[in-house]
Amino acid sequence: MLTIQKCYSNVPFENWGLTVKNTPKYTFLPNTVKGVQSIVEFAKRKNYRVRCAGYRHSWSSIFAQTNEVFISFVNLHTVTTLPDPMSIVSGEYDASKVPELKTIELREETVPGKKRLCRIGAGVTNEEFRRWSVAGKAWTFPADVILVEVTIGGVNGPICHGAGISHKTLSDYVRRIEYVDCHGKIQVVDDTELLRAAAGAFGLLGVVTHITFELDAMTYAVMQPLKEDVGLGVPPLVKSEIPKALRNKWYEAPDADKQIRKATAEFERRAANDYYSEWFWFSYQKKIWTNSFNVTNDPTGAVNYPDPVNVFLQWVQGWLGGVLTSVPFFNAIPGYWQAQLIASLGMAALPPTLGESKTPTYKTLLPDALHFRRGVQNMRVRDLEVQIPLPPRKDDPTKPDFSIVQRAWWDVINLVYKDADVGADPSSAMRLALEMRIMGSSDMILAPQKGNDLGTLSIEILTLPDAVADDEWNAFAQKVVDLWMSYGGNVRPHWAKEWEQFTFKGQEARKYLKEVAYKDEIPEFRDTLASIGSQHGWTLKELKSRYSNELWDKMVFE
Repeated sequence: MLTIQKCYSNVPFENWGLTVKNTPKYTFLPNTVKGVQSIVEFAKRKNYRVRCAGYRHSWSSIFAQTNEVFISFVNLHTVTTLPDPMSIVSGEYDASKVPELKTIELREETVPGKKRLCRIGAGVTNEEFRRWSVAGKAWTFPADVILVEVTIGGVNGPICHGAGISHKTLSDYVRRIEYVDCHGKIQVVDDTELLRAAAGAFGLLGVVTHITFELDAMTYAVMQPLKEDVGLGVPPLVKSEIPKALRNKWYEAPDADKQIRKATAEFERRAANDYYSEWFWFSYQKKIWTNSFNVTNDPTGAVNYPDPVNVFLQWVQGWLGGVLTSVPFFNAIPGYWQAQLIASLGMAALPPTLGESKTPTYKTLLPDALHFRRGVQNMRVRDLEVQIPLPPRKDDPTKPDFSIVQRAWWDVINLVYKDADVGADPSSAMRLALEMRIMGSSDMILAPQKGNDLGTLSIEILTLPDAVADDEWNAFAQKVVDLWMSYGGNVRPHWAKEWEQFTFKGQEARKYLKEVAYKDEIPEFRDTLASIGSQHGWTLKELKSRYSNELWDKMVFE
């Protein structure tokens, strides 16, 4: 059977965050499984390595290399052009009109009425799946990343996640992986133990073509987003930790300590009990944005959120942010004022917006709540994220101690203001936001959350590309890494975010992850891959020669 697919020679590659650049020998855009097989067979004959990508939203070196083979699950115009119109283009997912690598097919129910398997093509985008899920109003992912401009394969491969202490990573909901092995053959992994490696394999298993997830029955999120005082939304452990510039009137009130205790109890309640929990602080803002919600089966009063008008406004905001932060005039402004401008605009764009109730309630389908922001793709950022284990409480070891969350949060805020106190340009490094989510653990062998039985603090700092150009980002981010690493426990970075340029406890990043953070897990991962290979007829040596790259050579195969 003749397979026709697009192929380009020597097309320069750059990821979305502009941290990885190279020139693959060949760039292929397959639409079918047969097409993927033919690419791998070609690579085998010519002794090329093969790596894949979707929207290229990883910051680390997990992509293809110069003079090797690159498979793109998204067309080259879309992934290299901003703004991306996908989230504002009307239309529903139509299974009859999509290519093989973009299919969505419901399978059997595993728990009648509650859980059901769904086979999804690796090239399906989050926006396409959201539209499918919303149209059917029947089944959904229990958790997901915010971005809609990513592929399902791209989210699953590097073990990405959503929020909520009851939720694991997206890869933990995988029940079957279909992939093209290093000989070009179609293979399937559905054994629970083997999936602990196969479902989060960073492309090292082969080219994943379809993933079968276990979905939840559709529910409705009752969203009540809040803009709270920075000192009360996530209270500090000691009131005096609040920088003077952020102290409001309540700080000097006679009942200030009582307000702190009450706010701490509310914060801990959200973190411990809410279905979804997330907090944002935009640099220099006196309020934070709290987004935690629970779900219900009752559809009464449900609305589309965000509605089409707000989707368009969000998209425009992202586009304008991308335009603004890339023009020479803006980048000539001191970093402090860049942060002030972007932070003010970012906070203003989040609900409740001007004219709305200060305590709005939106009941909406869960997929829409999970993807509450559209058009994020339109503005490039830099991003460092780590996963911090929640330790046990001293008075009750069965429950997590959330004081480490407060400490990690306020350590960053005070670092921003500490730089200002010593005369540096205030917040010239972190020009966008501090964000954190509470989530569960993971069964994936190489998941940063693995072993965090009481839960995980997923916390990140984001900035604008100009902070890197100004040579300010890496030094600031290293200070943040040092603080977060000082708390004890097995703190690990998100594989897909920035981590390679930093040191962890004084050690080079790759060495630390391989010899300390994943000392036991990397050999287990490698052995599990070998077990899969023994069943499917390939060896680790063949796997390395076909699907690895320089990063994974060092981290896994050497």
